[in-house]
Amino acid sequence: MNIEEIENKLKPKGEVSIIGCGRLGIRVAFDLLEVHRGGVKRIHVFDNAKIEENDIIHRKLGGKIGDYKVDLVKRFFKDRVEAVRENITKENLDLIKGDVAIICIAGGDTIPTTRSIIEHCKNRGIKTIGTNGVFGIDEKVKVCDAKYAKGPAKFLNLEEEGHIVVGTEKFIRDFEPITPYSLNEISKLMVLECLRILWKKYYSNKTFI
Repeated sequence: MNIEEIENKLKPKGEVSIIGCGRLGIRVAFDLLEVHRGGVKRIHVFDNAKIEENDIIHRKLGGKIGDYKVDLVKRFFKDRVEAVRENITKENLDLIKGDVAIICIAGGDTIPTTRSIIEHCKNRGIKTIGTNGVFGIDEKVKVCDAKYAKGPAKFLNLEEEGHIVVGTEKFIRDFEPITPYSLNEISKLMVLECLRILWKKYYSNKTFI
């Protein structure tokens, strides 16, 4: 094959659900969709929140106060995005689709909902990626399996391996802020983990010759 033929083979594959479109979720959505020569074919973004004044990242990306956050992603990538104006709860887990679910929910006690999402996805062969602390000043962001997590993800109390978590391992009780730098790094590593899963499923051990 020549280079042009190989490039034509490197098309987006698979689908990803992004659960939550706040400060982290919006970064994950745009980072994932910006991947070129491969990457994900379609994403489903879930969140019923509207953009508020303090949603700086959404406004920097062109969102208007009062607009739905998921609609901002849809506006940029109409054919590759399903924007769902709903929060994922224990009652609507069947809305989750695709090969990978990236969990970016925040605020209050998210552990029960996250556990329900993980269990639902596991039963349907959907890989999951979540957070393990987003607080901290100049903290190193780490990737690990939630079963061995030292940060907030340890409270998921997962008995089996398989749920990947990314974060600073810091708790809200540490009284450190959430910086855009940490969120950028967490988003980057979440996207890379997602791409590894998709590559393994769609490209590993494949030959284009």
